[in-house]
Amino acid sequence: MSCRPELVTGYVDGALDAQTTAEIEAHLGSCETCRTQAGFERELRHRLAELPPPSLPLDLEREVRRRLEHPRTPILRWALPLAASLAALLLWGRGLPAFVAWELARDHAHCFSASRVPAEVWSPDAERIARWFESRGTMVPPLPSGTDGLELVGGRYCPLLDRFAAHVYYEGGRRQLSVFVVSGPARFEETWAGRSRGHSIRLLRSSGRTVAIVATREEDVEAVAATFTTSLAWSTPRRALVPPVS
Repeated sequence: MSCRPELVTGYVDGALDAQTTAEIEAHLGSCETCRTQAGFERELRHRLAELPPPSLPLDLEREVRRRLEHPRTPILRWALPLAASLAALLLWGRGLPAFVAWELARDHAHCFSASRVPAEVWSPDAERIARWFESRGTMVPPLPSGTDGLELVGGRYCPLLDRFAAHVYYEGGRRQLSVFVVSGPARFEETWAGRSRGHSIRLLRSSGRTVAIVATREEDVEAVAATFTTSLAWSTPRRALVPPVS
């Protein structure tokens, strides 16, 4: 295996299947560069988990964008996407949806890429998918089985830096769509729409959760979003998202 920085990040996050994990571990045994990356990311995640919620200046979003677009010094080839991901981590709870959208679009693209991350449960049955998440402590809103040529195919847990999300896959021909259900604070409005990394994204908030819909085509996102508008008025708090049980 050649160096694959994005797979090293997935390995540290615990997001790879058993075969890819074994291949990465074998590669790490002979590649000092990738071992350095893995060690750095593990230590960084450990330190971030111990930090209190940050107090950030109001102009941080503009400054981070400027530095990412115009780096002053050469950096390791895996450090730029990692830096942007860390910005998303810091800004998620600050209510800056552009950074939330960037991180969600990155994960969606990674999961449907050539080195795609497989679902943990495969089924076109929305109730079965919901029961699978519920059995592991995660309540999701009623899921559509499909819409306008997109069909439900499966779901998985997705590590999004400082938290876990329920990630539901939809596919139809060459079109893919992701629905993420993410717990925790976010100070943006109840709904937000925009584009990031070439994808259309809609964020919905309800009962302390973000429901995020990501796809290349805006019409696909809006079609799925319409199915949620009548199902997100949860009257009582649901259980927090947790990592899958073994």
